Amino acid sequence: MNAQKCGKFIAELRKEKNLTQKDLAIELNVSDKAISRWETGKGFPDVDSLQALSKFFYITINELLAGEKAEIKTIEEIAEENIISAITETEKNKKTKKSTIALSVIVALVLLIPLLKGSIESIAELFWKYTLLEEPWLFIFMLFISLCIFFAGLTVYKGHYKILHSYHYRNVKDINGYYHEIGKELMFMSLPLLISTILELWISIEIIAIFSKLILTLGFTICFIFIFKTQIKYNGSLF
Repeated sequence: MNAQKCGKFIAELRKEKNLTQKDLAIELNVSDKAISRWETGKGFPDVDSLQALSKFFYITINELLAGEKAEIKTIEEIAEENIISAITETEKNKKTKKSTIALSVIVALVLLIPLLKGSIESIAELFWKYTLLEEPWLFIFMLFISLCIFFAGLTVYKGHYKILHSYHYRNVKDINGYYHEIGKELMFMSLPLLISTILELWISIEIIAIFSKLILTLGFTICFIFIFKTQIKYNGSLF
């Protein structure tokens, strides 16, 4: 939709009827300044004004939007062009909005980083101060176990369910559904262990130590509940 082309078309239609901008404004119940903005392309008629213009000049809204009469192009062609134009304009506005948001975020970060620098450094210093790695081999071992559980789940999810004991799937009929669900649940089971292991680095902070144990206990409990439900759903029993 070209505002200038539409405005020029409105001006031509008005002049054909030998009307001034003020005369047309009275007919449409709008201000003469609104007519001037439309005709110069600085503004665009709203829906009510488009309907009023359409009735007054005996033309279609599509012709108004296209800025030309239907003798030149068919109504269908004009409508299609108007739709494409509207979509293009909407996409352009979305991109502009996204760019504006991104720029605003960058500016905010640039302004906030110097202000928050002291706080960030204090928090980092506090965490380093309380970071403990008394048993590095145990820490590495726990990370290794959590990764093993994750990759075991991923292997089952990919269809290699035979790494499980045959008792687990001996009565299963929907084998595809079974290994997809069990695989996902095994992968999720690695998360509580991984998070708890990482939090153990700050075990000297009491609240973090409690939170670590809570995540491990609740996480494993929830994962086991889902695994048991899946076993019963597909296999009829746990074994």
